[in-house]
Order: sequence, then structure tokens, then C-alpha cells
Amino acid sequence: MKVTGLELSESVRKALMGVSGIREEVDNERVYFYQHGRLFSIVDDSGLHFVVGEECLSEALRRPGALLEQPGGKRCKGVVLVEPGKCTETDLDFWLLLALPTNQGTVDPIVFH
Repeated sequence: MKVTGLELSESVRKALMGVSGIREEVDNERVYFYQHGRLFSIVDDSGLHFVVGEECLSEALRRPGALLEQPGGKRCKGVVLVEPGKCTETDLDFWLLLALPTNQGTVDPIVFH
């Protein structure tokens, strides 16, 4: 059974309960998650896209189902795509623990055009 972006975004939303400064936006069937105005995750049918920063990129890419994000063929610094099937509750906790500190002011904000 294929996991949809809507189901994934609900899992992310539950995992973020109680975390301060979280905001989400929905646009073109994608859910964008921000903390204190900084993008840290995009959820859609292709999976979860996490901004982990270059300093955590090698650790992130060692995880099963993680691929380097290349929107439009361009490499984004420190952004990984996690396949939907590799996003169990435990995996999601790992990704949020990796992505949230990265986006609390330690890296430049990521802007997708």
C-alpha cells in the first residue's frame, strides 16, 4: 500500500506536537513545515524532503531510503528526500532530530524557487 503525502504530513504533524514555533503551509498538494520562519521539511507524494544542512548530510545519506535532493537537476545544500516507505515513526523522529537543530539558526535558510 502506497503512503500518500497527506498521510505523511499527518505523521509529521503528530511528531511535532509540543515543538515551539511550528507553522505549516499547503501549496500545490505539498505541505511545507517551518520552525520560527525557517523551512525544515516539505511533504508530498514523493516522500519527505528534509533540510539537514551540509554538516549533517553525510549522516543523513547513510540512512535507508535517503537520497540527495536535486530539484530541477540542481543540488541543494543539505537537502535530502526520504522515500515514503522509509518513514516509520522511529525514522521520522530521527529525521526531525536531525533537521530541527539544523534550522534553528545554524545554516542559511533554504529557498526553493
